[in-house]
Amino acid sequence: MNKTNINTDVIIVGGGVSGLILSILLKEKNVDHVVLDRVEKRKTLEIPETLPPSALVLLESLNLLELFKKSSSKTFGYHSIWNSNILITDNFFDHNPYKYGLKLNKKELLNDLGELVRDHVIQFNHINEVDRSDKNVTVKVESNNTLQTINGRVIVDATGRNRAILKLLGVTTESFDNQVALSCHVPYFKHPKLIHRVFVESFENGWGIVSSLNEQINGITLYTQKGSSILPQLKDYRNWKELLSNTKLLKDFLTDDRNRKVVGGNANSSRASQVTGSNWLAIGDAAIAFDPVSSHGISNAIYCTYLASNAIESHVTNNTTSPFQNYDDTICQIFNEYLKQQSKLYDTDNRW
Repeated sequence: MNKTNINTDVIIVGGGVSGLILSILLKEKNVDHVVLDRVEKRKTLEIPETLPPSALVLLESLNLLELFKKSSSKTFGYHSIWNSNILITDNFFDHNPYKYGLKLNKKELLNDLGELVRDHVIQFNHINEVDRSDKNVTVKVESNNTLQTINGRVIVDATGRNRAILKLLGVTTESFDNQVALSCHVPYFKHPKLIHRVFVESFENGWGIVSSLNEQINGITLYTQKGSSILPQLKDYRNWKELLSNTKLLKDFLTDDRNRKVVGGNANSSRASQVTGSNWLAIGDAAIAFDPVSSHGISNAIYCTYLASNAIESHVTNNTTSPFQNYDDTICQIFNEYLKQQSKLYDTDNRW
């Protein structure tokens, strides 16, 4: 097996949105770094994702708005039926300065982000070893019959809810609910009672969201709690029509073709028990993961990544841990505020 060695300042593990944006920001700051991007990723169902208008202000400040717009389509609001039979419409036209949000094409977005930092990305198949002291980090990865040893001063976990690096560092995860998601694709259907392409409705023991992935496909995700009486049935699409028969509009999006693949996964609120250490930190969902009802998962991940880039620059330049502690404090404040807002939202619905 061939062997190579790389010396750098920052090792980012994870080539998703957070990891690539951090790479872009560090590149602008002239901070030497690499992004370790796993080649053999677990196959998942593509889920429609939307950025609210407030996130566009942040993207503009980071000079990323045009890039996001390139791989996205504009969306102008959403509908919801929550704890009632009344249809509520939230239009983005009243928001300033942007009167629209963005429906992301995540695959294209990742390609576009990756192109900006192509020279910093290292593809790998397996992480063989992570060795960390208070001053240095060494990561050994294997790819194409080559063992690469990357030496750095800081390591960043950008592996999402998997929290792969945090697990290797012995950092545990705190969960604040047991919500799970069951998702599938159905043919695109424009509901005659809805203007916008995003619709949320709560029902007994759960809630669901329909959002267009493109002009041919709608993504439907149903949420419930682990241990819920309906969870075993939700795993089979053939049960969905009966389970949603009492919904007002959600049931209309279901198709008579009952052979639909349903993909499940965790959608709970969670955070790492530690977000930073002497020379490591977590960003995005690896740091704090939101319940999707918040609709701010991606925009919060981008903001936290921006904060992390400043903390890393200061740490590398001044060799002090105080920027990491400030980052940790801010992340904790953001998550605590999120928990308050989540509690208020669910307290308004007594059906689950």
